[in-house]
Amino acid sequence: MSAVHDSVEDAAREAREHPALDRAARVGMFAYGVMYLVVAWLGAQLALHDPSGSASGKGALHEVAQQPLGALATWLSAGGFAALAIWHVCQAVGGHRTDDGVRRWLARAGSAGRAVVFVVLTMLAVRTVNRSGGGDGGGGGDDARGLTGELMRQPLGPALVVAVGVGVAALGVISVHRGVTDRWRKGLDADGQSGTISGPVALLARTGHVCRGIAFVVLAGLFAWAGITHDPDKSGGLDQAIVRFRDEPYGPWVILVIVAGFACYGAFHMVRAFYLRPS
Repeated sequence: MSAVHDSVEDAAREAREHPALDRAARVGMFAYGVMYLVVAWLGAQLALHDPSGSASGKGALHEVAQQPLGALATWLSAGGFAALAIWHVCQAVGGHRTDDGVRRWLARAGSAGRAVVFVVLTMLAVRTVNRSGGGDGGGGGDDARGLTGELMRQPLGPALVVAVGVGVAALGVISVHRGVTDRWRKGLDADGQSGTISGPVALLARTGHVCRGIAFVVLAGLFAWAGITHDPDKSGGLDQAIVRFRDEPYGPWVILVIVAGFACYGAFHMVRAFYLRPS
C-alpha cells in the first residue's frame, strides 16, 4: 500500500513539474493577479460613488471580456485557471515535502482548497465569455445575498450562514498571518526572494495579504450578522461592504486603503507568475 501511495505522489510531482503545465499555470497566476487589480479598480470607483461595475471576480472578468480582444483574454484566463487548478491538485497529492506531519497535511488541504477556487474561477470565466455582450455584468452583492437566501431556506439555515461567516473570517485571518509571517515566500523560487526585486515583492505581498485578510473579515461579519438577524439583505460581497462604509467618517479613505491592498495582492501574483515555485 505504501508503494502505491509513493508512486501516486511521484506521478503527481512529475505532472506538476511538466513544462507545459508549468507554463499554463504561470498564465493562470498572472490572470489571477490581473483579476485582483481590476477588482481594486472597480472597488475604488464604487468607493468614490461611481458604480460602473461589480467589485468581484465575476465583475472583473466581465470588465475584461468587454475590452478589445477581451474574449481571447478571458479564454486564456480560463485555460490558465484550469491549469492552476490541476497544478494545485498535484500539490495536494504530492507537494509540500519540506513540511512534516500535521503541517504537511494542512498544507496539502490548503492546496486542495485553492484547487477548488480555481475550478470555480475557470467555470466563471467560461460563463462570462459566453455571456459577454448580453448585459450580464453581475453584482457581487446580489450573488452573495442570493447565496445567503438559499442557505437561509435550508434546515438550520441561519446557523449555516453564520458558519460561512466563520469560514470566511478564518480565511481572512490566514491571509493576514501569511502576510505578517512571510509564509508567502514558500511560493517563490530563489530569484524571487533575492536581488533588487525582493524588497518590492515583499512590500506587495505583505500589504496585499494583510488588506485582503481585513476585507475578508469585514465580509465575514456581514454574513454572520445576516445569519444572526435572519436577514439575507444584511449579507453581501465587497460591493455591499463598500456601500455600507463609504458614508461613514473616513470611510472612503479606509476603503481606498483596502482596495489599494487588493491592487498590491494582484501585482504580487503577477510577479509570482514569473517566480512560481512548487512546495
